[in-house]
Amino acid sequence: MLCNPFGEEASRGHRTFRVLATQLERLGYSTLRFDYTGTGDSQGDSEDATVDSWLADIGEAAEHLRKTSGISRISLVGLRFGATLAALATARGVLKARHLVLWDPIVEGRAYLAELVAQHEAYMRDEIGPTWTDRRGQRPDGWPMGALGAPISAALAAELAAIDLGTVTPAMDHCTVIQTRPAQGADRMRAHMPPGAQWIEMADDTAWNSDAALNAMVVPMEIVKTVIARIEKSSP
Repeated sequence: MLCNPFGEEASRGHRTFRVLATQLERLGYSTLRFDYTGTGDSQGDSEDATVDSWLADIGEAAEHLRKTSGISRISLVGLRFGATLAALATARGVLKARHLVLWDPIVEGRAYLAELVAQHEAYMRDEIGPTWTDRRGQRPDGWPMGALGAPISAALAAELAAIDLGTVTPAMDHCTVIQTRPAQGADRMRAHMPPGAQWIEMADDTAWNSDAALNAMVVPMEIVKTVIARIEKSSP
């Protein structure tokens, strides 16, 4: 089961996840892609989205996959914030994963919010000019009201700020972390992972997360192949 990233990254990672799902299905794995409440093609108001509701969505998607495919063991593959949600879903008892594959997970929510602010500002100044200023302002807590078209409610911002995978113990049989870029708190997360977790460092391939990837057939196939190989090893 594939867990999308947040906001603009979900759009940019769409083709990669589609290719990954197709490759897994050809190998005989029942695979599900889905959108969280208030995102993509799912119902709900994006302004009302919360981390808790998205974790519940992961649980419902897993149950749907079990019922429609007849499988009993589910592997979760998450990209960026989708990896964070996958880890939290297992840690909070939403489900236990056969294999948890975390691709560049967001470890510290506060650092992620700051990253979203910086990305939004850089994009707007590149498009409009260096004099651009965010007229919407910020909340008293300093967190953004949105980033690159994705609204961030006060409730969602508070939930994001509270996330710290360095203090979380996921529930799974196997775990693989694929890291292609530095992440604040990654060392603490690595030290907190259960014995046997595989940590794989790969060359940074930002093609899937580029502007060009939105309109081109750009997929980081070496990473996709690595994800598939890890799933095949744990669930042959």
